[in-house]
Amino acid sequence: MFGGEKMVSLSSKKLSPVVKLTVDGEDIPSDENFENEAHNLSAKVDKDNGDIYLEFSSRLAMYDFARSLMHEALFNESDTTELYPLRFEGSLQVVNGVRLTLDSSRIFVNYPYSDPNG
Repeated sequence: MFGGEKMVSLSSKKLSPVVKLTVDGEDIPSDENFENEAHNLSAKVDKDNGDIYLEFSSRLAMYDFARSLMHEALFNESDTTELYPLRFEGSLQVVNGVRLTLDSSRIFVNYPYSDPNG
């Protein structure tokens, strides 16, 4: 375990193999992930070798991270998204579908710009 954070158990059987996304993205993250700060991601860069470690506290956190990236690929027309740690009134917040721990590196996802006119 990277960083020694406590891992949250969530059976993958509770996660649907059928992934549904809405255009507005209001279903990301799931209610359980949104309400429970224990579901999070710690992103670290190994300065010695450049490796990037994505340490999820639960499969639900990983599932919603994947769903947020899928939503970006399908529906967003920009060319980048940023994920970053954010604490508000003592609680870690979800940013773009993902709750990063405070000690996490920011994550920048860059992809080709999509022209809505084809």
